[in-house]
Amino acid sequence: MAQWNMPVEPEELLYALKVGNAAALNQMPLTHTPGKGLEIVDEETGQIQTVHFADSAVNRFGVAIAQEFDNLGSKFFSLMTRIGALMRLIEDERAKPYVQLEGDFTKIRNAMIETMASFPITPEGFVDADQFFNQLAAIGPQRP
Repeated sequence: MAQWNMPVEPEELLYALKVGNAAALNQMPLTHTPGKGLEIVDEETGQIQTVHFADSAVNRFGVAIAQEFDNLGSKFFSLMTRIGALMRLIEDERAKPYVQLEGDFTKIRNAMIETMASFPITPEGFVDADQFFNQLAAIGPQRP
C-alpha cells in the first residue's frame, strides 16, 4: 500500500516544487497532458487506474510531479502530501520569516523545506504546527 507520509529528501521536495511550478506556468512540456489521462499503478495489487484531470495550473503541477517521479506511488504521494501541508503552513503568521513574496511568486526559505521533508505528517497532510515551527526556529530563517 502506498505510504502518504514517508520522509523524503529535502532536495527531492525542492525539486518537486520546481518541477510542479514550471509545469503550472506552462514552462515545460508534459508527456501526460491534463485532460488526456494519467495512469496510476497500485503498488500492492499492480492494478492500473487511468485518471483524467482538467487542464489547470494545479493539475499540471501534480501531473508533472507524478511524471517526474515516474509514478513511484509512495514517493509521489508523500511529496504531494508534504507540498499540501507546506502550502497551508505558509499562511501561518509564524512562517513570515521564512516566506517572501516576489511579485506573483512565493519564495520559501530552504530551512522550511528541509523541516517539511522529514517532519511527522498525517496521511491527510496535517502537521502539528506548533511543533513544526518550534523545530523550524531551531534551524533559523537565516538560510536562503
